Amino acid sequence: MRILGFILLLQLSTNILLSKRRLPVVHVSGGLFNLRAFKSAPYTLYVVASCLAYLGLYTQLTYIDVFGVLNGISPEYSFYLVAIANAGSLVGRLGSGPICDRFGNLNILIPSNVLTAVTTFVWPYCTSVTSLTIIAAAYGVALGAFAALVAAPVASLGDTGDVGRRTGMLFTFCAIASLIGPPISGAIFSRFGRFLEVGIYAGCMILGSSIFMFTARWFALGRRLRGKF
Repeated sequence: MRILGFILLLQLSTNILLSKRRLPVVHVSGGLFNLRAFKSAPYTLYVVASCLAYLGLYTQLTYIDVFGVLNGISPEYSFYLVAIANAGSLVGRLGSGPICDRFGNLNILIPSNVLTAVTTFVWPYCTSVTSLTIIAAAYGVALGAFAALVAAPVASLGDTGDVGRRTGMLFTFCAIASLIGPPISGAIFSRFGRFLEVGIYAGCMILGSSIFMFTARWFALGRRLRGKF
C-alpha cells in the first residue's frame, strides 16, 4: 500500500505541476459546495444511491482472497482472485462506455449494479476454485462498469456550469462510504465468524443503491419508466 501511495503521489504531483488551465478562472458563489443542488430530487437520490453502493461495493474485492484461503484454496491461487476481478473490471470499464452512449448512463449503470449485488450475495456460497474464479470475473465486470459510469449521470442532473461541484460533492460523500464500507464488513465477519452475513450486508447495500438509482432515473425522466437516461 505504501508503494502504491508513493506511485500515486508521484503521478498526481507531476500532473499538478505540469498541467495548464485551458479556460480562465470563473468565480462562482458558494465555494466548494453548492448545497442548493440537493434541492433537486434526482441528484439527491443519486448521491444517496452512490453512497449506499460504496458501502458494499468493495467488500468482495477486499475479502475474496481471505475467503478463498479459509475455504481450503491455496494462498497462491487465492492471491490471484483479486487480479482476476481487476481483469474483469477492465472489460467492464472499456465495454460500458460505448454501450451507455447508445442506451443511457443509468440504463446501463442500474443493471450492472444489480449484477454486482447478485455476485455479492452468491459469493459466500462459492467454495471451489472454479466457482470463485467465475464469480470474481463476473463481479469484476460489473464493478468496472459501475466505476466507469458512476460520475456520468451527474452531468445530466443540473446545470452544465456546476457539473464540477456536483461531481465533487458526490465523490466527497462516496469517499466516506468507501472508507467505512470494508471495515463494517470486517466487523460483521468478526461478529459471526463467517462471510455469509458479510455478503448479505454488502449485497443489500448495493441492491438498495440500485433502487435509489431507479427512483432518481424515474424523477429525471419526468416520472416515466421508459426513456434514455
